[in-house]
Amino acid sequence: MPSTVKASPENMAGKTRFVFRGTVQKLNAATLPEVRDTSKTAIVRVDETIQTPKVFSHYTGRNITVELSDPSGVKAGDQAVFFTNAWLFGNEGVAVRSIGHHPPGPQTMALHAPDRDAVTNLEDRDTRAHYDDADLVVSGRVTSVRLPKGTKEITAPREHDPDWREALVEVERVHKGNRSTEQVVVRFPASHDRQWHLAPKLQAGQRGHFLLHKHPAEAGKGKMVRTAKRVATRAGEGYAILHAEDFEPEEHPGRVDKMLSQMRESKRR
Repeated sequence: MPSTVKASPENMAGKTRFVFRGTVQKLNAATLPEVRDTSKTAIVRVDETIQTPKVFSHYTGRNITVELSDPSGVKAGDQAVFFTNAWLFGNEGVAVRSIGHHPPGPQTMALHAPDRDAVTNLEDRDTRAHYDDADLVVSGRVTSVRLPKGTKEITAPREHDPDWREALVEVERVHKGNRSTEQVVVRFPASHDRQWHLAPKLQAGQRGHFLLHKHPAEAGKGKMVRTAKRVATRAGEGYAILHAEDFEPEEHPGRVDKMLSQMRESKRR
């Protein structure tokens, strides 16, 4: 089966959530009755899952519906690595949309490290992408939290008001960015409004890893992006954190700590 696109497997994996090696079982068919237009679909058996969110982690060995980006040249029996995102969930299975596929080979094999399962593979990729998007990555300690200069305590906040606070972080180690940084001011929304409830709420004394962004509009999702664009100028100079993944506390080491440890180990080699 020829590749349908010129993009590399690595590039395509960064744009999709569910990547798997599969075998085409039947063209112009679907496992779900909800899929009425089968002109571009195929039933594909999932032979090996390469990266996946947990919701797709149990589909190895099962047939699913794949909407092909380009069905030309595809025939039953072909095997390929499909780069897909979720489309439909039904009582009789799932359907995904493919942005393209590549024949199995060294490049697609490189997407899946032998010591990581497919769910971890996707989580690690997401963490690295978040790291790459950050302007400054440091480990340090919050020494104080205050209201931004010139602002007053909000006793009756309006809906979706972020209620900004400033945390002064004493930098212990710089992983990315200006190596001479000793302190950094980090703004965060103290509001527990549904718009901001996932954003870290920093407290004096906390230690951990900080993935900081100069442009908070890039750190939000959905409506949060649009709101962040409006409040970005009010956040002032310095850095802001909006993502749950922007701060990983020292007492709960997770994917960021693991990634930074791997990066340090790689530099030693």
